[in-house]
Amino acid sequence: MRYDTLSGSIYLATVGVAIADRLIPFPASREIGVALTVAFLALEFHRTPPLQRWVGLALAALGVGTAWAGGNLWASLFDCLYRSQIFLVMFFAVSWLRDPAVTSPSLRDLRDAVVRQPPGRRYPILWLSAHFLGAVLNLAAMSLLVSMASDQREPRLRRRLSIALMHGFTVASAWGPFYVSVAVILTAVPGVKWSEIAPWGILMSMGLLAVGWSYDRLVLREPTPKRVGPPEHPLRAAVLGRVALLLVQLISLVALLHEAAGLSIPISLGIVAPPFALAWAAVQAAPGRRVRDGAQALAGRIFRALPQLRNEAVAFVAASLCGVGVAQVVPPERIGAWLDAAGLGPEAVILGLIAAMIGFGIAGLHPVIVVFMVGEVVRPDTVGLAPQTMALAMLGVWGLSTMGSPFSATTLFMSRVLAVPSHILGWRWNLPLLLLSAVAVAVYVLVLHRQVF
Repeated sequence: MRYDTLSGSIYLATVGVAIADRLIPFPASREIGVALTVAFLALEFHRTPPLQRWVGLALAALGVGTAWAGGNLWASLFDCLYRSQIFLVMFFAVSWLRDPAVTSPSLRDLRDAVVRQPPGRRYPILWLSAHFLGAVLNLAAMSLLVSMASDQREPRLRRRLSIALMHGFTVASAWGPFYVSVAVILTAVPGVKWSEIAPWGILMSMGLLAVGWSYDRLVLREPTPKRVGPPEHPLRAAVLGRVALLLVQLISLVALLHEAAGLSIPISLGIVAPPFALAWAAVQAAPGRRVRDGAQALAGRIFRALPQLRNEAVAFVAASLCGVGVAQVVPPERIGAWLDAAGLGPEAVILGLIAAMIGFGIAGLHPVIVVFMVGEVVRPDTVGLAPQTMALAMLGVWGLSTMGSPFSATTLFMSRVLAVPSHILGWRWNLPLLLLSAVAVAVYVLVLHRQVF
């Protein structure tokens, strides 16, 4: 058996056991799932990029050391690996949607219309397209729309469109049900449901659209913009309707399982996404060859790509282990007392949390590190916050922190397509808008804390 075949088979088995355990637990289902997770990580760890490997080792070492100091090493390790399976399911599910999304005629029609918008309407339409498509299709949305920026030869316009695309895409992590941010934060902050925070997240993202559009018009836009690119191509209602129907179908199926059956979003998506994607790929193939060239071909590509999910698996398991371990030596019940002694109220917690996630992101570290540590150590009730407030604060800046990181998947993807160094994108192009947006998120969450939750 080839190395990749063995690794992919183990990942597939891990996902199957994790879903089965959440639906109908069977004897030793938890132990089998944990063993499979360890086996996949052991096989693929040496193939992760060096920086991510060393960061993962450092986080895991910190987690193991603190868990050992707290006298609960093996139970903490088992609990961490068990809970991490849900993120492996999430990565698996989202990967199914990328191929059929990129080849979908309806989405290609929408992309052609977005690319050909005239100055004045171009920024908000590109932002909204990246935002709502990204909320469901993740990086597939970037693949569809990135040509609008990469094909531009005028440097200033290229930069503006790149920022609009990245801002719209990353801000969708404030509410998008298929972003890993939602799965992580709903796991880290117990007692919060997606339906409770999604409306507030959408409203926050619309405010961030206003921030981005204002920044573009006042700072980046030339005083007398010239018409650049191909002629205008109208956004037809038929195209918008087909795309909306497609996205609503997928979201509705996942939301139905999440709300009616009480399953988490990653598990719901893990059940819905593969058959949905297979059917989507099949209808795009020629009649008579829908199974072979559509569904079977997609399934083969997904299986062969499973080992490539190693980077996400290592990062999230290591961060989860770090958070669980730190919680053993920093009891959550003491945090509130320490904050009271320091004269820091709930508002300071909100601002500190936002600043920490943004700072970690700019330093190149994934926001999952802060979220897991905060989720394990800081309990909302001990610091005077509603769970919804804490969740929205972290959701609001999750995507912004990846926008400023030279090592995030979004920045690296854009760097590769635009042939611009990732540190230029994160630290020079995106940083001013990132900081403005973070201030807007802080104001918004503080208002919700005082007036709503």
